[in-house]
Formats: sequence, structure tokens, C-alpha cells
Amino acid sequence: MGGIIEFPLQNPGEIAAEAWAAMARQDTDEALRSWQRFRQHFPERPEGYVRATQILWQAGRLDEAETMAAETGARFPEDPDLFVQRAWIAMLRQRWDEALDGWAAARARAPGRPDAYIWDARALWQSGRVDEAKAAADRALARFPDSPDAQAECAWVAAARLDWEDALQRWTALAARAPDRPDASVGRTQALRMLGRLDDAEQAERTALDRFPDDPDVLTEHVLIAVAREDWAAAAERLDTVRGKLQDAGRFESGLGWVDRLVRTQLAAADDVEAPAIRPITGDKVRSETHDSAAAGELMLAFESLGERCDFGAVQRKFGVEPLGLLRFAWTPYGSLIAALEDRFAAVGTEEDTAFEFFGDENIIYMRKYGIIFHTYVYASALPTEEQRAAFRRQQRRRLVFLKNKLVGDLGEQQKFWVYSNDDHTSPGEIKRLFAALRAYGPNSLLYVVPATEARPEGFVEALDDGLYVGYYRGLADFMKGNQPPFELWRQLCERAWRLARKEQAPRQRAAENA
Repeated sequence: MGGIIEFPLQNPGEIAAEAWAAMARQDTDEALRSWQRFRQHFPERPEGYVRATQILWQAGRLDEAETMAAETGARFPEDPDLFVQRAWIAMLRQRWDEALDGWAAARARAPGRPDAYIWDARALWQSGRVDEAKAAADRALARFPDSPDAQAECAWVAAARLDWEDALQRWTALAARAPDRPDASVGRTQALRMLGRLDDAEQAERTALDRFPDDPDVLTEHVLIAVAREDWAAAAERLDTVRGKLQDAGRFESGLGWVDRLVRTQLAAADDVEAPAIRPITGDKVRSETHDSAAAGELMLAFESLGERCDFGAVQRKFGVEPLGLLRFAWTPYGSLIAALEDRFAAVGTEEDTAFEFFGDENIIYMRKYGIIFHTYVYASALPTEEQRAAFRRQQRRRLVFLKNKLVGDLGEQQKFWVYSNDDHTSPGEIKRLFAALRAYGPNSLLYVVPATEARPEGFVEALDDGLYVGYYRGLADFMKGNQPPFELWRQLCERAWRLARKEQAPRQRAAENA
């Protein structure tokens, strides 16, 4: 024969199968090697690039994922999967406008892809645009009515909007349609718990545990129901069960660590309801009552700042926690806070009321109606173009709306201890006026912190009313002079207020149990 027949040395299907198998067993390095070999032999095919990008962002290697996405874009600029991967990277980086652009581009190139519609709704509600998210989720479900993921996203949006009746209806329908989805069972139980239907939540949770006995989210909800009942013994028992089943100790600590600390505090308070002795505090070198830094951090998570300045936000950071809070790093004068509470913060985040100004080089936000000022910690040098500045302003307004909705929702759920510190408005009448504004939302608790006096030294905490506590400190820190808040003093104020609250609640709880 006069010719030579050459056969390919590599088969693309075999290499791809090896790569997919490695992805299925979450062997990141092996999967990347397989897709690299695929690219070497078949550089004209996009999957070798797209799937490598996917593996990298799923592994949290976002910089490498963006580099691979750029290489993919240079070779295959119109591939729909490329825009999907870019959208996911942007979502993980919380670059919401970029994520929405990616999902829109994917829909334009592949209008039959459900994920480009579903995750578009996810990006919207995670960025605080909950009304737009509802419209997007409804469109996704209308276009793909047989998609359980689309139905689930509608339920997630309902939860994000704090519409627990709608969430319950949607999760219940999904659980009936797709009984093997644990998220449907968890979502249904959560909605029942948030609606206060704790007996129904317990019953739904038992069904979920029978079907998904080792699912971390199902187990977590089991604990939270006991916490909602304030059945601390049951909560402790359930925590032990979860701790034994979860292989990942970090998962337990991040998801339920704060509950663990809370339950232990409540059980200790039930055994000893006497308030701790009040000792004057002369400085941060005083010996801490709580030596466990993790416990101090969890204590800080039970409180949320209402202002007046950034002191308590800095205290939380000192103890290793970074909770989301609208007023955590805000200037909220007394009158401004009262007005905003009475108005349910309605103007916060609206385009017409939100002004962007500079304090030094920092972009700050000023709410015209209430006179509240927010830090952004974003400086002028980071936004050199008008396009970047416009995008920044849009993102900040959406963030304010998200945090406003969260604050109003939290005030209605009464799960936190609110903190306000003020050096001027310190009369009992002024303190009670703020407390009344909080109580308009529900039975909230308030720790109002004012400068110490000779009769009430630093560290002293007293109950002014049921749920209202006054603490005494040395005054707000002057951050402009480089000063910091007295961290240990703040920790002890919170701990003492918490214990006083438990002392007041214990007799009522016993009376209710004996009724």
C-alpha cells in the first residue's frame, strides 16, 4: 500500500470522561490535569477551557478562574458557557452588576438554558433587589414550569422578601413534587418556624429527619426550632447530635457555633439567675470574665448597633466577628434614629434621598431625610472613571436597601439585643423614647450606653424597664485622634446586660411552665 493511515493517539471522549469522573469525586487537581490534556490535544474545542474555569471557581481559586475565563474569551468569545462561568465568578466576588450582565449575555446566546434565568434571580435577591428578583424568578418559572430549580428559586426569593406565607406555599409544593430535595424540606420547616407555627415546624422537621437524617441543613433547623421554643435542654441535646454527625468541625462552628454559645449561656442563667457583681473597670488590662475569645465573639453577635457612631462596630471586629448591619458603621444622631425608626427607614437607599459626598478621600453616603451618614471605605482613587462611579453608586443604593430590609425584619423578629451609645441624650425620658420606638416593632431589648458618673461607674449596668438596660462607659472614642473604644469594657457591658435580661426572664419562664 502506498499510503500510511494515521489514527489519533488521543480520544476526546475518553479524556473528557476521565475529567468528568474526577469532577464527580471532587478531585480538583486530577480534573484540571485531564482538562489541560484535553486542551493540548483538542485546542479547537471550548469545553477544555470552560470546564477548567468552572473547576477553579468551585474550588475558590477565583483569580485563576478569571485568568482561564479571559483565555476562553479570547478563543471562544460567543460561547454561552463562557458567560455562565463569568457570571458565577462575579457572583462569588459579589460583583452583582457584572453577574447580571453575564446571565443576560448567556440568555441572549442560549435562550433555552434555565440556569441563565434562575441564577439571574439569585443575583438580584442576594444584592438586595428583592422586588426585581421576584419578577425575574416568576419569569423563570413561567418559561420553565417543569424546572424544580425555578420553583425553588421562587421560594428563595419569597424568603429573601420575608414573605414567609408565600415561601411556605412554594416550598410545600416543591416538597410534594420533588420529595428527594432536602432544600424543600428545610425551607418549609424554616418558613413554619418564622411564622411562629412551632408545632407544625416540629412535625415537618421529623419528616425531614426521617428522609435526610444526615443533611447538615436539616440538622441545623432541628436545633433552631428548639431555640425558637427557648427549650434550651432540647437545644443542647440536639446540638450534641449535630456535632456527632457533622464530620466538618468548621461547618459546625460557622453554622451553629453561636447557637452553642447561646444555649450554654441560657442553661447557665437558668441555674444561677443572680446578676454578677458589678466591679468598676479602670482599663482594658482588667481580667476578662470570659476567657474564651470565641465565646466573646458569639456574645457580640447577639447584639447589633444602632449607632450613634462606629464604636460598637469596631468592638465586634476586635472580637473577630463581622456581622452585616445597616447602622454598624454609621453616624446616627439621636433625633435622626428616632425619625428613621418611626418611618421604618423608608427613605434609606432611595435614589432621590441618597447623596454621595466625600470625607477626606473617602466616599460617604448621606441620607437627606434622616441625616444619617454611612461609611463606604471606598476612596476616590479607586473610582477614576464616571462609569465606575455610577456603578458604585448603584451598588451602594442596592446594598442600603438590602441592609434596611434586614434591619426592619430583625426588629420584627426580636432575636437581637440592640445597642445605642450617646454622650448627650442621656436622660431617662430620652432613653425611654428610643426604647418605645424599638418596641413599636415588637418586644425588643435595648442596651443604651451613656457616660459614667460617680454613682454609676464604668461597667455598671442597670435595668431601667423590662427589656431596657442602661450601661455606663467612658464616652465615645475620638477616632480622628487615633483612639479606640475600650474593648474589654464594652464586652463586659454586653455580658452584664445579657445576664440581667436572663435574670428577669427566668421567673416569667418558670411561671409560664407552672401555669
